Amino acid sequence: MSTELQILYAGERLFAKQGIDATSLRQISTAAGQRNTAAAQYHFGDKRRLIEAVFRHRLGVIDARRHEMLESARKTGRTADPWELTEILVRPLAEQALRPGSHYVRFLRRVFEYTGLDVAALREIGGVDEAVAVGRLLGDRLPHLAGPLVHRRHRWAGQLIIAGLADLERRSAEPADGDGASDTTDPEADILGLIDAVTGLLTAPVSERSAARRTAPDTPAAEAVR
Repeated sequence: MSTELQILYAGERLFAKQGIDATSLRQISTAAGQRNTAAAQYHFGDKRRLIEAVFRHRLGVIDARRHEMLESARKTGRTADPWELTEILVRPLAEQALRPGSHYVRFLRRVFEYTGLDVAALREIGGVDEAVAVGRLLGDRLPHLAGPLVHRRHRWAGQLIIAGLADLERRSAEPADGDGASDTTDPEADILGLIDAVTGLLTAPVSERSAARRTAPDTPAAEAVR
């Protein structure tokens, strides 16, 4: 394995376990088995570039899997079903979470916590073309949502997917991490349940109260609580 890959994997693991701010490039160099504690800085420059390198390394495989699933759904006429589209978003990331020794989804959760919990941040890095395509298809199949509500639902769906799969990854990895026996006895049930939950979030009807709130004139916060 190349030095760059050793550093990349060490960074992914430490960021996942400790968080972005709590992890230094020197710690990553040491964890990667480098005698030169400046090795991570030499190869990647700074944390942001190392984080981007982890995304590029993982997202190529994940997005290719999404492309495969999306093409299959198109050929079999399943793209009209929001559940099927949601599975295309969830399953490739779930497959990564279940790989032995994976820390990627927990790393992803830490990065989103660090950057403000918006999956749209990934577009700046690239490698999510298929996820974006699926998101657009989903939006077209949710005619009851409009304007900012579409963005909110997509943002919440992304957060739920990451949180749910990070938990699945953690529980699947616990024996390998030495933290005790895993309680993930049926990961497929977890994956299907998560797809159900995300689909429910996206397709839930807009309540009368919510609709009234969206159509009401803007009200200062101080007036709204009186």
